Amino acid sequence: MKRIHSLIITGFFGLTSLAQAEAELPTREEMWTIIQKQQQQIEVLQALVESNQQAVSKTASQLATTQSESSEVEIMAKNNAKALVSTQAQLEATTLAVENSGTNASHGWWNKTSIGGYGELHANIYENADNSIDFHRFVLFVNHDFNDWISLYSELEIEHSLAGDGKPGEVELEQAFIRMDLNGRFSLDTGLFLMPVGILNETHEPNTFYGVERNLVEKNIIPTTWWEAGVKGTYSWENGMTLEGGVTSGLNRADGKIRSGRQKVAKAKFEETALSARVKYTGIPGLQLAASVFYQADLAQGDDSVDYSGLLSTFHIDYSKGGFGLRALYAGWNLSGDISTQAEEQTGYYIEPSYQWSLGEHVGDLGVYARVSSYDFYTGSKLSGNT
Repeated sequence: MKRIHSLIITGFFGLTSLAQAEAELPTREEMWTIIQKQQQQIEVLQALVESNQQAVSKTASQLATTQSESSEVEIMAKNNAKALVSTQAQLEATTLAVENSGTNASHGWWNKTSIGGYGELHANIYENADNSIDFHRFVLFVNHDFNDWISLYSELEIEHSLAGDGKPGEVELEQAFIRMDLNGRFSLDTGLFLMPVGILNETHEPNTFYGVERNLVEKNIIPTTWWEAGVKGTYSWENGMTLEGGVTSGLNRADGKIRSGRQKVAKAKFEETALSARVKYTGIPGLQLAASVFYQADLAQGDDSVDYSGLLSTFHIDYSKGGFGLRALYAGWNLSGDISTQAEEQTGYYIEPSYQWSLGEHVGDLGVYARVSSYDFYTGSKLSGNT
């Protein structure tokens, strides 16, 4: 069976949620109109007061003989002055309400919550086989900043469009963790998160890699997409060096078939924890160098019939400058104990040069790439791979 053509249609969306101000407060435009009208009233009242003052001055000689007229003028001047003071007080109160409304709105929870996501529609055309079209993934992100150092990150995914008994799809919670930025350099993640291994496992949106499907080294050797539950700490230096380490749940597979050992934290067996670490360097613009390890003392999670350990080691380089890009990755498992000799070493690598042109804001980018890869992974009965 030979695939002769593959097509992917992807979609991205993102927004920051906004909420309306309280219903009883007018909009800023309405408030500005009110202020202008009040300013006009103030100017009219000021002119009226000045006119009254002039009238009082002109009729000063008449006040001695016409006491009643003098009283009326005095009362009118006092009333006008009181009206002017009242209007000024209303203007100050209105201005303060506008300022307070803007301050409250800028600190509302809606300005600390972001929603985003992406989708993938795959069309696969084969020779001597049935063609297929599949809405492979639909993913929603919901993130929220509780304050300046505690944040929530979550990701909900629907695979293959339809989930349920006898249906091809799944509904998965791929990420749900709290991040605490403790001092600007050190952060702590706790919850359910993607494992810090390889290039694609943490960043696998469809415009971040070439091809319709993910490369087979990061699918079968590194079982992308792979997440666990636990605690992970990250420390960053100013020179671009980052060190990560975590204690998490682990895989569960008695026969050494790594990809099938993912439990996805769904009532996962938790007889054995796992340790992971990664060192990453991004101190040169466009360059990322990283190496990671994952170790689990018992990949069978306490199964009495088998006892074996697993160590995954990875190294990668990801470099881009201008339109040129280069990716290279190595990943390998070393299994030790009660396991088939064919499964003891499962390794793979690929080298991927590429070039990308920008075709404009409305068109997007056009890229070409070539990939050379070699891998051997255990299927449960034998090694399978290619060169």
